[in-house]
Amino acid sequence: EPLFTPDDIYIYDQYSDGDLYTDLQYQKNFHIIMQAIKEKSGLVVRWKTKQKTSYVLPQLLEYSEKDDKFRLVAYDGTVINVSRIEECHLMDHSVSTTNKQRVEKYVLIEVKDERNTLERVLLHFAHFKKETEKKENTYIVKLLYDESDETEMVIRLLSFGPMIKVIEPLEFKQLIRQRLKKQKAYFI
Repeated sequence: EPLFTPDDIYIYDQYSDGDLYTDLQYQKNFHIIMQAIKEKSGLVVRWKTKQKTSYVLPQLLEYSEKDDKFRLVAYDGTVINVSRIEECHLMDHSVSTTNKQRVEKYVLIEVKDERNTLERVLLHFAHFKKETEKKENTYIVKLLYDESDETEMVIRLLSFGPMIKVIEPLEFKQLIRQRLKKQKAYFI
C-alpha cells in the first residue's frame, strides 16, 4: 500500500484545473510536439475551442507551476495551451523559422527578513533565474522572467503583500500600481 496518494496532498497556491495528463489524446499530442521540437519540424494544430487550424514551428514547451499546465511556444511568439489542442501532426514540408525572440525582462525586489519571507520567495520562484544579495536586514532579489509572463509575475509578487517591495524597473512598479487600483475599484 502506498503511504499517500495524490488525493492526500493539498496544494494551496496552484489552480485545481491543470492539464489532464492521463488523457491519451493529450499524451499523443505532447509526444508529437516534443518530436517537432527535436526535429525542428512544423506542426498543424487544431484547437478545441476555436475550431481553427494553425501552422506553427514549436520552439519549446514551458510549464506553469501555478496553473499546472504546459504551453507550446512557437518561434513566431504564438503560445498555445497544450490542453486546448484537439489534434496535431507534423507538417510534410519545411517551415520558415521567422524567429520572434522571447523577450527576457527583470524585476528587482526588496524582501524583508521576517517570517521566512526570503525562503518563501525563493521557493515560489525556484524555476526562475535569479540573483540574491543581502543588505542589512533585507535581501535584494533580481528575478528574470519572460515578457509574456508579466501579468502572472505582477499577481505572484502581490501575493507577498507588504513583505516585499518592487524597486525597479519603473514600468513594473506602474503595473503593480495599476493592478492595486483595479483591485481597490472592485471593492468599492
